[in-house]
Amino acid sequence: MEVGDIADNPNIVYVEDFAGSTPQAKIQAAINFAYTNDKKTVIAANKDYYMTGTVIIKQGVKLRGSYGTRFVIGANVRGFEAEKDASLCDASIMVDYRGYTKEVIYLDGKYKYYNTWNNTSLNNLVIVNWSGTVSGTGIHLYSGGSGHEISFVNFTDVKIVAFAKGIYLKAVKPASGFAYVNANRFDKISLDDCIDNIVLEGSETIPNECSGNSFTNLQIQPTRNTKRIMTIQGQVNKIDGICWELHLIQHSDPVFIFKPESNNNYLDMRTIPPNRILNSGKSGNRFETL
Repeated sequence: MEVGDIADNPNIVYVEDFAGSTPQAKIQAAINFAYTNDKKTVIAANKDYYMTGTVIIKQGVKLRGSYGTRFVIGANVRGFEAEKDASLCDASIMVDYRGYTKEVIYLDGKYKYYNTWNNTSLNNLVIVNWSGTVSGTGIHLYSGGSGHEISFVNFTDVKIVAFAKGIYLKAVKPASGFAYVNANRFDKISLDDCIDNIVLEGSETIPNECSGNSFTNLQIQPTRNTKRIMTIQGQVNKIDGICWELHLIQHSDPVFIFKPESNNNYLDMRTIPPNRILNSGKSGNRFETL
């Protein structure tokens, strides 16, 4: 698409055309306008947006950065919450709050991301905690109520650096009914300097299931801060990629853990030797190693 085509496109909304008392208020105003007026894409400018509050990307809206867009989170707040059929792409998100404990990107199963035709996606993102402390969560998917579901969401070409949890999928047993974090795709993901790189937390199956998620083309770089590469609860999750320089991790314990509530998961990460993998789950868990 040419620049002129973007400028003339009636479905394009520009953040810089809106006013707000704070940068996140300005971004939110543009998103709200797009949502209310059935626009499709909100484009942020080639600049830094210093955020001290949460931006909610409304259903059916794509928030897109320019080449040099940086969303800088300067308070202990969640960065972005994406509703069903919302998208975030082409931007860098930097945490600039020391001791950060929140999530940079958060999806909540209450929005019911379900069916294969839901259009939620996050791609071409750089997520870095540059505060000087390794803390907080890069991407968090959470379901904890009856009928809450996050399924068939795509995450592509995302870099995540210096978080306590890089990617965290969690399904909590609801008071009634079922909660799911299932069938999501994470492709071309790079994780660097995270304490727990990937965590899947739930039960093996219903009522709080965390299953059928796919992690492909992973590149994981541990550091002295790293404790674990991945922990899995759930079933039929698939993981493949490369983990570099395990010798940098400051212990010799297992770094890939199948927990008791796991079965029929498949790991193909041949740079992790068998003595660094702990299978406390069912016999169906499989792994390819050196």
